[in-house]
Amino acid sequence: MMLKMQTVQRHLIKKTETVITKEVEMRDLERINGELKKQLIRSPGPEVAQRLNKLNGVLNARSRQIKAS
Repeated sequence: MMLKMQTVQRHLIKKTETVITKEVEMRDLERINGELKKQLIRSPGPEVAQRLNKLNGVLNARSRQIKAS
């Protein structure tokens, strides 16, 4: 009976260590996820790219007008 209890205790200790390791990994992944979300918020969206293309077209048109005059 004592051997069985010791075996179960060892098994419990190993499982506890595994859970602690996984919790640490999860915290690291959550931290990385938060950092990536912050970077994504700071990065421009597709609307900015469309507006930039539109302004680039206007700039090219004005450049052509200036060269023509």
